[in-house]
Amino acid sequence: MMNEDLDPFGPHAQHLLGIAQRHVSDINEELISAFYRGLFRHAGPKDVIALLTPEQFAQTQERPLAQLHRILDPDLDRETHDKESVDIGQVYGFLDVKASWLVDSYALYLERLHQSLESRIGDPEQRMRIRSAVTMRLMSNLSAHVRGREALVRSEQRALSQISGLRHGAFTLNDRIRWALDILTELPGMVTAAFARPDSRGDIQHEIVVGNNAESHVASLINENIAPSIHADDPRGRGPAGRAWRSNEIQQIISIDSDPTLAIWHEYARQLGYASVATIPLTDSTGCSYALLSLFHAWPGYFAAPQRANLLKQVRAALEAAIAHSTGPGRVLSYSTRSAYREALGRGDLVMLYQPVIDLRTDALVKVEALARLDGHDGTYISPGDFLPAFGEHELRQLFALGLRRTLLDLQDLSAAGLTTSAAINLPTQAFADMEYLNIARETLREFPIEPERITFELLETGEIDTKQARAQLLPLWKALGVKLAQDDLGSGYSSLARMEQLGVDDVKIDHSLVTTAAQAPHKALHFIYNLTHLAHDVGIRATVEGLESEGLIEAASILGADFGQGYAIARPMTARDLARWRRTPLAIEPRHPRTALGAYATMIMRDALVGLAGPRPEFLKTILAEPCGLGSYLHTQGLENTVLGGAHAHLRECAQNCAGSLRYLEARRTLERLLRDHITQQGPGSEAQEKGPASDAGRRAPQTMTREARAVVPRSGRRGHRTMH
Repeated sequence: MMNEDLDPFGPHAQHLLGIAQRHVSDINEELISAFYRGLFRHAGPKDVIALLTPEQFAQTQERPLAQLHRILDPDLDRETHDKESVDIGQVYGFLDVKASWLVDSYALYLERLHQSLESRIGDPEQRMRIRSAVTMRLMSNLSAHVRGREALVRSEQRALSQISGLRHGAFTLNDRIRWALDILTELPGMVTAAFARPDSRGDIQHEIVVGNNAESHVASLINENIAPSIHADDPRGRGPAGRAWRSNEIQQIISIDSDPTLAIWHEYARQLGYASVATIPLTDSTGCSYALLSLFHAWPGYFAAPQRANLLKQVRAALEAAIAHSTGPGRVLSYSTRSAYREALGRGDLVMLYQPVIDLRTDALVKVEALARLDGHDGTYISPGDFLPAFGEHELRQLFALGLRRTLLDLQDLSAAGLTTSAAINLPTQAFADMEYLNIARETLREFPIEPERITFELLETGEIDTKQARAQLLPLWKALGVKLAQDDLGSGYSSLARMEQLGVDDVKIDHSLVTTAAQAPHKALHFIYNLTHLAHDVGIRATVEGLESEGLIEAASILGADFGQGYAIARPMTARDLARWRRTPLAIEPRHPRTALGAYATMIMRDALVGLAGPRPEFLKTILAEPCGLGSYLHTQGLENTVLGGAHAHLRECAQNCAGSLRYLEARRTLERLLRDHITQQGPGSEAQEKGPASDAGRRAPQTMTREARAVVPRSGRRGHRTMH
């Protein structure tokens, strides 16, 4: 129990403080003025105060002044006093008032107070007791101020420590950014934090906003047409956001209300309680401007303190490291659009479309790829290239769970309608580091009477994943479900066949981007298909070629040995109802008699590979050359035997018979390849090399929406992001 004489809130102290209050009430304002003269004579707060408007200065002093007026109040209880004093200590921290300055100011206040008591209280013993009670009350006040200031420092240090771990704390950049904003808005006095990027017009879109007034923050910018811009010749580009983007330097505004360059935002800031702002430019791994992080604080001068400048720099470093190790949040989306997409998913507004995958030898339907679309409820579908940039890990799990359930329901209905097939669903790479995906798949598969082997989970190649760790931990559990695994987009990024072998996948898909260049660079596209297919076969993995947009590509992929094919020339994505009625026209591919130039090129690749294997064995070479030549058949049926191309082919056959493998043969082969490439290229975009319409379902960027009648044939964009099922 505290000694009664030493307790500044005990009954005895209350009695003594009551006497003191009566004696100094007439000079209380003078005492308070002495306190503030001592406090604001220092450079830091003095510089801040000099920039404040009279209204802001009054607001800044309102709470500290009110407490100083009550500091000698005998009825002030300890709990109320401590809470108020700690809060005001944080205010002093906002203004960068040092603890030593507070000590000096309280010493000056005490000195003036004691001088007054000396002349007004004659009893020395009573005067000593009153001085003791007053001193203990002021020291309690000072101690609480220091605790409040230290709490602010600790909260800033804790926030910085948490943000420094962003790279390891979430799977998607959206989640990392939102997590950082959540941490920063928990700082005392921080009202709002916003992540923004400029759109194609240079208007800065606040995409992710955190704070109690996030909705008002965005709505006011739009409604009042004051969204910041990156352009210096636009008044909206003269604020901290525009300056930060152009200069690539952190911009700090000590007082929004007194900064003339921010005139168009003054009323906006007052309504939302913004007194100061700092904007951090964020660059990507190449050093180019990428995004902006803006922090809005309720107190002027908050960002002027040296320790806050250091905080901003370290926040910048942590977020830029997260950006550098991420695939990025994709397209620039407004806050309202992002919210609308997340809400649509939450309502279950998901439609699954299915693109057939056929056996290139038998024309049989082997499976379908399930492609997710959000239902626009206006006759349109919204593609993943549009909605995925709005999703964090929670939404990606939702998308996976809902998409898998809808796919299993559709497979069940298709079986009842007489079409039993399998389905492939895209699996985010992080599923091998997140047990929740496995739990979702396990529980959902248990609900449906569908054999697990009819489900293939396609793993996106470009994700960063430790294959050894995956194999040792989660991969056996995925395999135990009885499902198949496939490597998606072979050739587009990180993976190798060694990685696929480690993961134990059953199939691989050759990336569409390697295929859709066939019209311009057939030698590259077809050689990629040939080499990747045969390497996959060497390790016992089947190969699917996606992006087959013409009969020529289908024929070439089949001749080159690919197992399965997928693309617009086979079928466009369709609803389950349309899939039940879909029938594929037979391919009737005959490698000895190709009907297309790309097919003819493929036969040349295959024949050249056999010639290379024959080496110095003439009997083997003789057998190969005796076989009907697919390229020769094509030239004959096209009436090209007597052209330069036909002559080059005849010359190559002659060289092969006499000197296969010689420099003369190699030169003849290069000449024939060049002429055949020119022949394919000259056929132009309207020929077999390209279908009418978009590149493929895995091709160029999609429009935001499309009609249902077009069967939602939207290219899969954002592949380097977190693609779940699209």
